[in-house]
Amino acid sequence: MSERLSYKVHPFVGSPQARGNVSRDQRYINMLFERIPNDVLKEHVVYCTKRPGLSTFSQPSGVSTGRGIYGWAATSTLYSVFGNVIYRGTASTSQMNTSSGRVSFLEIPAYTGNQVLMITDGQDDYIYTSSHVSTLVDQGTATNYPISSVPGLFYIDGFVVRGQTNNNYLRNTRENTVSSYDATAFLAVGSHAGALESVHMQKDQIIAFTKNRIEFFFNNGNPVGSPLLRIDQNTIEMGLASRESLAWSGETAIFVSENSADGGGGRSVYKIQSLGKVSEIGTPVINKFLDAEGLSISSCTSWMERVSGQVIYCLNLAVCSRSFVYMEQTNLWDEWLSVGDLKFNGVAATSLNGTVYIQDASNGSISVLSPVSYQDNNSSFNVYIITSRENYGTDKFKIAHELSIIGDKTDGNLVVSAASDNDGSSFPVLGNIDMSLPQKMLKRLGGFYERSYFFQYAGNSSFRVQAYATRIGMK
Repeated sequence: MSERLSYKVHPFVGSPQARGNVSRDQRYINMLFERIPNDVLKEHVVYCTKRPGLSTFSQPSGVSTGRGIYGWAATSTLYSVFGNVIYRGTASTSQMNTSSGRVSFLEIPAYTGNQVLMITDGQDDYIYTSSHVSTLVDQGTATNYPISSVPGLFYIDGFVVRGQTNNNYLRNTRENTVSSYDATAFLAVGSHAGALESVHMQKDQIIAFTKNRIEFFFNNGNPVGSPLLRIDQNTIEMGLASRESLAWSGETAIFVSENSADGGGGRSVYKIQSLGKVSEIGTPVINKFLDAEGLSISSCTSWMERVSGQVIYCLNLAVCSRSFVYMEQTNLWDEWLSVGDLKFNGVAATSLNGTVYIQDASNGSISVLSPVSYQDNNSSFNVYIITSRENYGTDKFKIAHELSIIGDKTDGNLVVSAASDNDGSSFPVLGNIDMSLPQKMLKRLGGFYERSYFFQYAGNSSFRVQAYATRIGMK
């Protein structure tokens, strides 16, 4: 019987399907997906590109836990917190009292006549003027100061608003002040008895996240007490699994959800955008990892920033030691790893004057996410693309005559491996493709019944691919 040839193009795009750290399912590592639309033809192309590399910007504190970073554009200054020390650039400015967890930053606008940057660790406030002079505000200096505040510090119509976890209050300052509080200036959160976890703000509404509900508030102009009023009909019947899973950029906030109180204990990832519809963006595979974190979900961290032209959300999980990255432009996920295939260690991010800065979780460093470097601090990191298994619609034995890459010319080799007719626990190398050649192809790739491919690129160059194509022979 003569051989029948099948030519097929396989786009390099999809969602992570890897159930564990073994290489047996579809997986994308250290990539960004770029969607290029063609409005005339009413179609689009999705490319896989190598993520930007990191280069050390500063090492302000040696080895210490990263707790937050903020680019204060009004003064072109980078503030960060490592351990219990606040830094301006590399200079230590204030020693915090003993505390832990994420710190919150709030910039008070200049038109108020009181342009300052507020930094709080939930126990004390550190208020910096534009000339970088700091003042401590705490129970000893401010009557009715709200201790035990949760992450999130926001300015609305002249008031500074924060959440107080020990009594589930939204507390606010007196109008046009940052350190003066009235005893009655509060509003209870948790209409369904959920513990307050974090506070956020979109447009003109304050969003309070509890363990089993999300509640919305607006400035009702009440003459006494809190100026806020709950919008009861907007309450969402889900909660926040971990306060440090909440991150935001512009008009988009993303978080890990949970609602065990109402029998909805399963976790997922959700997005709230411009006070519009709350949409689920988690996938079944990622949701399984979230559930498997158990109580350790409280140790997760997250950050959001605009990277290479698109907003991304990075969620770092402790138990599975993986960093999942969501790309808002394409609504797709992948994973990021550091040099040596270790979990990506960025705990917080900010931008200043067009540069994105990443704060390390544990080594006390701040790095620039460079758009022109594809190494982390001069060390190579790998791009991995693992495809799902393919049998080309038949259980007959097949011969792989050739495999070619559809993508840009660049420096370095693309290592091509394949797992054929096994559980995917090993990927024997088939060969290297020189990505600088006009024709990027391998031939005579052996026989199989079903096969998945493993592509690896470690070059210090831009890497952008659209698809791989195969020519398969079948009897």
